[in-house]
Amino acid sequence: MEAQELSPEDWLEREDVVGRDGRLSRLRWVRAQYPSISYQLFPAGTMSRYLFEEARYCFAYGQFLATVMLGLAFVDQSLAAQLSMTGRDELERASLSKLLDVALGEGWVSQDEHGEMQRARRNRNTVAHFRRPLHRDSLERRSISRDELPYTLIEEDARNVLKVVFQLIDRWPLSV
Repeated sequence: MEAQELSPEDWLEREDVVGRDGRLSRLRWVRAQYPSISYQLFPAGTMSRYLFEEARYCFAYGQFLATVMLGLAFVDQSLAAQLSMTGRDELERASLSKLLDVALGEGWVSQDEHGEMQRARRNRNTVAHFRRPLHRDSLERRSISRDELPYTLIEEDARNVLKVVFQLIDRWPLSV
């Protein structure tokens, strides 16, 4: 029976049965990666909180492309808010690449973390912006050159983005 032939109730029931072990595994991974902080503030306000929560939720449910997009939107908004709080209003609409460079200069991220965040940003760009098949930055080219399935790479990208998110909140001056 095709998915479109299933009733909505049957489709959800099937999803719950088929996807539970994967969701549980991903939730355990998130829990293991999450920084040990006692209180979390969201410097960019309500929207950054929603981005953070939905990125984790999407990851748990295997929505890896959404995790990449939402996770880096969280990083973008959070860095811009942190910079705004320090009086750097000229960076309010700066690109994520620029925000990451400034965060490195401010000492908010290490050189290694900056590299991971820039790599995550480039991978996000292949989701957000069209790339011709086999373009040097395309998912297809990465898949071929690494001899990996495209969806395996997308899941890896999602994990890397969440690691970046967790590294950032672990470093922020507002996390205690």
